[in-house]
Amino acid sequence: MTERENEIVIKKIVEAWNRHDQEAFMSHLSDDVTIVWPSGRTVDKEGLRKEFDYSTFPDSSWRVDRMVSQGDTVWVEYTFTGTQKGAWFRIPATNKKVEYQLVMIFDFEAGKIKLWKVYWDRLRFFKQIQEQAVAEFWDKMRK
Repeated sequence: MTERENEIVIKKIVEAWNRHDQEAFMSHLSDDVTIVWPSGRTVDKEGLRKEFDYSTFPDSSWRVDRMVSQGDTVWVEYTFTGTQKGAWFRIPATNKKVEYQLVMIFDFEAGKIKLWKVYWDRLRFFKQIQEQAVAEFWDKMRK
């Protein structure tokens, strides 16, 4: 596929996310996709399906701020917005609105995403949710 065609796939993924259409979203991932989170932890397609729970941020949306392509790789800078209505990483719902930036790198193979790496500032996100909840979260993690 061309760089332009890969960018169109990314735009379709964003549209699917914003509609909360998980099946349309997942249709753009290869069956053997690997997703790498900022911690270095990896998940496969089924793992990602389980982790994408729209009920945590029911009004969540992604906005593409910048996209750069080279060959079969697309780098995307996003802004995520949403209101935390459900528990997230053991942090109970806060009803706080968050907005933060992410960078995602997508490697394509045969028109589908084969490797997906995510980078974002988790501290900024946690700070927006609730500073006390973050303190409690880290206290639990240390035990």
